[in-house]
This record gives sequence, C-alpha cells and structure tokens, in this order.
Amino acid sequence: MSFSVTLGTVALMLIYAVPGYLLIRFRKLNADSIASFATLLLYLCSPFQTLYAMQRIEYSAYMIRHLALALALGLGLMGGMLGIVYFATRSRQEQVPYRICTAASAMGNCGFMGIPLLEALMPEYPQAVAFASMFFLAMNILMWTVVSFIMTRDRRYISLRKVFLNPSTIGMGVALVLFFARIHLEGQVGDAVALLSKMCTPLCMLILGMRLALVPIRPMFTSALQYAAIGLKLFAFPLLALGVCMLLPVERSFAMGIYIICCAPTGNLVLSFSELLGEGQDVAANVVLLSTLLSMLTIPLMLLIL
Repeated sequence: MSFSVTLGTVALMLIYAVPGYLLIRFRKLNADSIASFATLLLYLCSPFQTLYAMQRIEYSAYMIRHLALALALGLGLMGGMLGIVYFATRSRQEQVPYRICTAASAMGNCGFMGIPLLEALMPEYPQAVAFASMFFLAMNILMWTVVSFIMTRDRRYISLRKVFLNPSTIGMGVALVLFFARIHLEGQVGDAVALLSKMCTPLCMLILGMRLALVPIRPMFTSALQYAAIGLKLFAFPLLALGVCMLLPVERSFAMGIYIICCAPTGNLVLSFSELLGEGQDVAANVVLLSTLLSMLTIPLMLLIL
C-alpha cells in the first residue's frame, strides 16, 4: 500500500488530538471534562459506529461466514497474544506495570482508528469495516473477562453480565438484528447513524490530546517495559495476524483487512479499564498515548509489506 496515503490518513487522525491538548493547556477545559467526553464516546457514538459498519454490508452466506471468522480471529489472536505475554512474564505479574503492559500488547484501537483506516485504505471492500466491528466485539468480551483478571488478579472483576450489557455489545446486537432482517436505514435516519459514527475518531483523538496535556512527558519515553509492550502491539501482533491469515483459505482482501485492524495502536479501553479497576492508570496512559503517536510511522511502514 502507498506509504504517503497511509501516512496522510494516520496523520489526519492524530491532528484531531491537537485541539484537545490546547484546550487543556490553555485551561479552557479541566481534567474532569475528560470523563464527560469519554462517556459521550462510549455510550453514544461507539454503538452507532458498530451500527454504521454493519449497515455497509449486504446479507449473504459469505458475510455470515466471514463475520463469524472475524470474531473467532479476534478472540484467538488477542487471546493468544495475551496468553503468550502473560506466561512469558508470569514471574513478574505481581507488578502492576507488567499487568497493564500485558493487556496493552494485544488490545488495539480496532474500532475508533481501525474503521476509518479501512474506509480510507480499502474503499473497494466495505465489508472490512464490519469485520473491524467484530474485532471490537471480541476485544470487549476479552476486556470484561481475561483482561479484567490479568489487570486486577481478582476474579471478582470478571463480569459475564457486562460482556452482554455494555454499549458496544448492545449496539452489535441491534446491528445484527437489522442485518439478519435485511433492514437498511435510509434517508435522515441513515444519515444520523453515519454522522454519529464519524464522530468517534475525532472524539477519541480529542480525548487522547486532553490526556497528553495532563501527563508528565518524560516517563512516557523512558520506560523499557512500555516500549516492549508497544513493540509487541505495533509489530509482533500484526505479523502474527498476517501469518495466521496466510494459513487460512481466505481471499487477500479479507486478510488485508484483518492485518490493517491489527496494526492499530493500543486502544483507549486499556486506559479506561485501568481507571475503572483502579490499577496502573499512569502506565496505561503512557502506553496508549505513546503507541498512538508512534503509529503514525509504524502503520505506514507495516502496510508496505502488503
């Protein structure tokens, strides 16, 4: 894929973070505002992004098979990466930074960055955005189960109820009902869904910019452990995904879509969960911010091999 096109697409996403940074630095907003923006992103825009992605596809046996395959790949790849890193560092899992970095090595921003990336880079294959939504669903399932346990080492934080009763899963449930009923939202309703969906990336980047203005810069760039987690997420994880896809009897477009999704940096959900669970918020913020900044170079480089 074209290095310049990919670089321009990722750079445009990161530019959205600048207003958030400036609003905090010039004290037009305070730190408490981040929670309100995050709530808007999670509870309003995110479900509509899933609905928008699923509305891009037509009902067919092909789509049913490949949606199921995308979900299975998401669970398998992210779960496998978590397992590899967890067991490789099991003697240090008592330390909170290692637990946060274990989650960060596999949990990517496959929705808020992955979907616009796929729309820009694979316009001829709109099915890819639906596969990204299935990856996002897989990540939510893992976050409320395996990742919650890894980050807290406490089974009480594993919540099967929240696997099903969270905005992203509910949004996917509605989207799947419409998909199987072959109902397409047209006119102003369809336009509203698209508009709310397209707010996701600017809001996500705006929140990242706000967080960047609040964290000390030096610790973000001086931790070898954080760089290791970021290296696994930005390089090892997508290569693992590409290798697995090459072993499967799938067409090139499907494999490319999965690979692009896996190239996304560490997702905001890692930071959100660390704040929710009260573990390692500073490490999570550093990894999410630094991996997102570095992805402006790593994503174009990684896509050169396609």
